[in-house]
Amino acid sequence: MAASPVSTDVDFSKPGRQVGRLRVPRSRDDSGWGTELIPIVVVANGEGPTILLTAGNHGDEYEGQVTLLDLARTLQPGDVTGRVILLPAMHYPACAAGKRLSPIDGKDFNRCFPGDPFGTFGQVLAHYVDSVLLPMCDFQMDLHSGGTGMDILPSACGHALDDPEMMRRTLDMADAFGAPITMVLVEVNAGPTLLAQAERRGIVALSSELGGGGRLNPENLVITQRGARNVLRHAGVLTGTPQVGPYGPSRRMTIPDLAHYVFAPHDGIWEAADPLGAMVAKGAPAGRLHLTEDPDRHAIPLNYAADGLLWCARFAGRVRAGDPVAVIARDL
Repeated sequence: MAASPVSTDVDFSKPGRQVGRLRVPRSRDDSGWGTELIPIVVVANGEGPTILLTAGNHGDEYEGQVTLLDLARTLQPGDVTGRVILLPAMHYPACAAGKRLSPIDGKDFNRCFPGDPFGTFGQVLAHYVDSVLLPMCDFQMDLHSGGTGMDILPSACGHALDDPEMMRRTLDMADAFGAPITMVLVEVNAGPTLLAQAERRGIVALSSELGGGGRLNPENLVITQRGARNVLRHAGVLTGTPQVGPYGPSRRMTIPDLAHYVFAPHDGIWEAADPLGAMVAKGAPAGRLHLTEDPDRHAIPLNYAADGLLWCARFAGRVRAGDPVAVIARDL
């Protein structure tokens, strides 16, 4: 694979605190040599592990962006043993637009890994993250929430891994993050995600889901801010031990298969039967799907196909055929 065309004004080998930009080529009608600037902060001091913290993978997910902006402003070299790399608005064009998908190439950035140096904007940026940043790292965490479309109980998330030692280290890191839930995911189309790419490189890595609805939830922000510093402590980059939240140790849960998802069979308006966080039963009503184009037809009832905790619920009322409207979790 060719070298990345992305450049930066930070020196990753240099101690101290640096605030700079990634310069990602973007040729436009009015600027053939144009670039997009992605903010990056590096704080380094002495010998120790490197951790990459990212947010704004999707532009409509806000708890992580605000958390890393706070860290970027406050973290000082004297606080750190090792190196912290922060991308508070990793997919900056989507962050500036407040959208999940890129306003430049229409792609979901978190489905662009490992990327392509000759590809579209998102693929070029993903290739830089994968080929330049990830090889420096011992730990990585990508901060997500449910965005505009979904609302999700605050969780640290990892994938189910075949390597038992990596699975143990992932769960240890998730326990340290200290969200109310630690989720081991079998998710839809996980392969091209940043989390999966970090796992393939042998990096101890986590994602998260920390709310949603296209808003910044104050309670979830507190969980995210505490969790990010907890991960730095767990990695040995900050001193001290991780802090436990007021809800106690994280509850380990899983979504083992697609039977734990409820998918809309048609376009329509979703009317949920239960609030987020409810305990639900297999066969019980999950809600009704109203067909606005056919007012003479009864709403379509949908049922849960598994017992468990309503971990993720549709936030936006309008859905399309194939959209998940509910996701059920059960204890690991």
